Amino acid sequence: MSKAILPNTFLIGVQKAGTTTLDDWLAQHPQIYCYESLKDVLLFARFNSIDEILQRMQKEPAAYKGQQVVLQSAVNYIFYPQYLQQLAAMQPNAKLLLILRNPVDRAVSSYGYFTKMLRETRSMEEALVYTPSANTEFSKDNSDFTYIEHGLYARQIRHCLQYFSKEQLLVLDYDELAKNPKGLLQQIYTFLGIDAFEPDLTPKNVTGSVKSQAFQDKLVNRSNFRKWVVNNIIDPFFPVGKRKMLKKKMFEMNTGKKQPAVAIKQEDKETISRIKKQLQPYFLEDAKELDAMLGTAFYEKWFTKKPAIAEKSL
Repeated sequence: MSKAILPNTFLIGVQKAGTTTLDDWLAQHPQIYCYESLKDVLLFARFNSIDEILQRMQKEPAAYKGQQVVLQSAVNYIFYPQYLQQLAAMQPNAKLLLILRNPVDRAVSSYGYFTKMLRETRSMEEALVYTPSANTEFSKDNSDFTYIEHGLYARQIRHCLQYFSKEQLLVLDYDELAKNPKGLLQQIYTFLGIDAFEPDLTPKNVTGSVKSQAFQDKLVNRSNFRKWVVNNIIDPFFPVGKRKMLKKKMFEMNTGKKQPAVAIKQEDKETISRIKKQLQPYFLEDAKELDAMLGTAFYEKWFTKKPAIAEKSL
């Protein structure tokens, strides 16, 4: 049984901004210990107390060996103020990593992902433009589809800074993940106070398209049947280290993950370009507030510079 130690560092978001890739890179560092089987698990949504969290962490297959940084990642921490508050109560001196992406691009990418997963059935226009939900209530069950809210970064960071200081938060630029990954990683290493290190930067998080709607709904997406399978079959009979592997294999089996992405048609590119222009107004004031709050220049970068050529895929 592994020694249980609470994380002292959290990768808290945002959705569709390379967090899985970043977590994979950081997990390779010899001074970083990652709770890999708890990746993308909101601890206080899954467990009722710190004692329960520690009991679960004792089952982690890879033993903790005194690494300086203990990392746990969940893409939606930043999205839920209540979980940020609970993290602060558990680890008030924790360091937080947050990677931000152009919110318009993030919304389109998120729509593309949930469409591939057969969880989103509306057209892009219906989902992103005609039903914006920036001022509506949302719950954990429907929050994945609140494409606007997930890109209102100033609002989310404002909540975060109620519980953590600015000095505890490192905000990163998604574009640097592709343009300058070594520089981005060095930024993180400096922030965490650990040595320089060059991980294997091979991309690993490429999503294919779902083959079976029924399989996806029952066993991959959130469902009562999936909960029953996990509680009554997987948890009692599969070691912790095997559970994540099993879920990954089920996901890959139903997504054809190794298949190449289908190129977007010209008319689809034109639709995406038009919808992106329609989405921009939802984020302008928030981006200005973000820059004023953090001393960044995201507004200028995202909304005043000439956009890149249309994407190869969503």
